Amino acid sequence: MNDTAAAPSVCGCIAFRNEDSEGRRFPEPAHPYRLPFQRDRDRIIHCAAFRRLSEKMQVFTADFGNYHRTRMTHTFEVSGIARTIARVLNLNEDLVEASALLHDIGHPPFGHTGETVLNTLLSEKANEKAFNHNEQALRIVEKLESRYADFAGLNLSQELLDGQRFKVVKSKTPLLEIQAVDAADSIAYDTHDADDAMEIGLLQTEKLFQTALWKYSAERIRKRWTNLTDSQFRRAVIHDLIDIQVSDLIYTSQQNIRNAGIESARDALQVPFLIKPSTDIAQQKAEMETFLMKNVYRHPRVMSLRSKVSQWLQSIFEYYIKNADELPARYNAVVKNEGVKRAAADYIADMTDRSARAESLKFMK
Repeated sequence: MNDTAAAPSVCGCIAFRNEDSEGRRFPEPAHPYRLPFQRDRDRIIHCAAFRRLSEKMQVFTADFGNYHRTRMTHTFEVSGIARTIARVLNLNEDLVEASALLHDIGHPPFGHTGETVLNTLLSEKANEKAFNHNEQALRIVEKLESRYADFAGLNLSQELLDGQRFKVVKSKTPLLEIQAVDAADSIAYDTHDADDAMEIGLLQTEKLFQTALWKYSAERIRKRWTNLTDSQFRRAVIHDLIDIQVSDLIYTSQQNIRNAGIESARDALQVPFLIKPSTDIAQQKAEMETFLMKNVYRHPRVMSLRSKVSQWLQSIFEYYIKNADELPARYNAVVKNEGVKRAAADYIADMTDRSARAESLKFMK
């Protein structure tokens, strides 16, 4: 592990330059003092879909208490980690921040369970990917949000849209700024999902010693402090885990960039991913993710919610399929151009956990 090693310097100007942006679909005059990706950031923060993230679950619903992350708190944590990475690597921090704030905006209520339900309801053939939260984010910012008189959506910069589209298609290497957000997302959810699960009693701290990454960090903390309470110990390990992963990522990425001879943002598009952890950390992260899948994401208390959520969302979907005229007026164009099923799915995807649960009570017998 390279958490204490000095990182080599990065040569050249590898940040994506604002003046190289392909601009927006609908041209707008430049702002006198706000840069384009700053404007993108603010448009995302002020849109309705972003606000709803505060009441959409990350892993656990409000039934589990009030400590755990929501989609919004997770988004801010990803943004913080990604900006740290960007600052050290001399990337475009505004583009990184805007991409981080955008990355989960398309999640429906009830996390990946809600996504699975909507995909099933929209699919017309086996193995069809009819609903995807990354693609839904693009629908929101390109079509569904209505905040401006001159155009639908938020009219974000092309680089931001391309970065989000990469999460759907993954056909070519994205900008380094998008790579940094992807890496930050992985660090955040691995670490914080474990923290939440321990806080609400689904996972015992000692059980995580089965994973090499947690064990390594825990042993470091025990050497440094000997009189911590269980809560203090757990939080110290969580902090250390993030620091280890971010430090390793930065060191490894700097080496990758130097070894590849990258001297500009465009150079980085011609080679495979450069911003990634070392092989050792990547393997240990994979081990932890397997552990979390078995012990957290498939915990009986979490799984018990799935059948309920499926019934709730299906009842809402079926009602509006038969009563399309009762959908909010903002979905009229979707009904006309893409059909009532797509409009019903967009409506449900917009809902928070609380509003979806409340509305389902109207339709379930």
